[in-house]
Amino acid sequence: KGGPMFWAENYVGLPVVLEKLKVYAAQAKERFTNNKAYLPVDYFEPSKLLIECVQAEKAGMKKKVPVGVPLVDAVLAFKKKQGKGASKL
Repeated sequence: KGGPMFWAENYVGLPVVLEKLKVYAAQAKERFTNNKAYLPVDYFEPSKLLIECVQAEKAGMKKKVPVGVPLVDAVLAFKKKQGKGASKL
């Protein structure tokens, strides 16, 4: 335990990470658009899982997750239980 998602969830905050990634993605896109010498990059684009975790946190799911269980694990378990097509948390 203690990887990037653990750090993001417990110390920085998933919504903060998501917003920063959106800012960096916009900056990278602007840099590419204004200077064709730059290659297009998409590694700052937030993942669907991160977006779903932030939505789950805003919906109050974090309060329902047992202590010691990462929100990302709860979201993945919820998605597995609901089926692959379900993204509403």
